[in-house]
Amino acid sequence: MSEVAIGWSEGVDEREARVDVIRSAWRAAYAHIFSRSEIDGIFDGEVEGQGSWVPERLAPAGTLGARHNGRLIGLASLGLLRSGDAELAALYVRPESQGRGVGISLWSRSIEELRERGCIRMEVWALGRADACRFYESRGCVAFGTGSFSIGRHQEPAVGYALDISGSPSLRRG
Repeated sequence: MSEVAIGWSEGVDEREARVDVIRSAWRAAYAHIFSRSEIDGIFDGEVEGQGSWVPERLAPAGTLGARHNGRLIGLASLGLLRSGDAELAALYVRPESQGRGVGISLWSRSIEELRERGCIRMEVWALGRADACRFYESRGCVAFGTGSFSIGRHQEPAVGYALDISGSPSLRRG
């Protein structure tokens, strides 16, 4: 893929584009886990989604956007946890842009931004049956706990991963 620019995506003007990226990524990544109506229900406000780990979030730390030719094709939402650690709260890339380094670029920039805030450990949660688990494990993340994510009455197991982002060699893998 030709050049992808990574920068902050905070404005209201990009809100719809951010939602579109996440919706398209969910439809591709979670089709074997949640029904189309459950996924659309989340984005249409008809059902609520809830992760068991969310109460540990203290504050958002911004959303990074990946843009190709001015179009938002991926995003990474960062957060701060009550423990003082950081969280990669979301990492999504449009299906047609996956496998081209966009996710890795967002991953790397997320770690840089969190380090600049003084964070030394990052957590990320993934559905246990999602391909994202392999992505996080290949980046050096280690499972530290389990939880669940629910859409309405449908509950799925989730895995919490942690990564030392203080500058350890694990960051240079992959």
